[in-house]
Amino acid sequence: MKHFEFEYGAGTMGAELPDYTDEFIPGVTVPDPDYIPEDKLEAAYRESLDHPIGMPTVKELAHKGSKVVFVVPDRVKGGEQPTSHRKLSIKYILQDLYSVGVEKKDILFIISNGLHPR
Repeated sequence: MKHFEFEYGAGTMGAELPDYTDEFIPGVTVPDPDYIPEDKLEAAYRESLDHPIGMPTVKELAHKGSKVVFVVPDRVKGGEQPTSHRKLSIKYILQDLYSVGVEKKDILFIISNGLHPR
């Protein structure tokens, strides 16, 4: 058995897990991506949306009449800064959806606030 410590509340909580358990350490197991300067963020998002890994683009999946649902984190997890991923990703995905004829009335947002206060 392997012993792991997980962040829990203001401290940690231990757990014994089987030896075959894979351990993922952010920034170590998979290196963090390079820093993208703010003036290059739009190009990076466009590149990602135009070339998704292993699936069609949003523009290929959606069309006039498509119903679209976004499930996004609240501001606690999603960030309030102007360059937060949730703000920019939604902006560019909406541009793609509108460009293929999806209408605003056919888009629903669900904010996943979990147990955070209002």
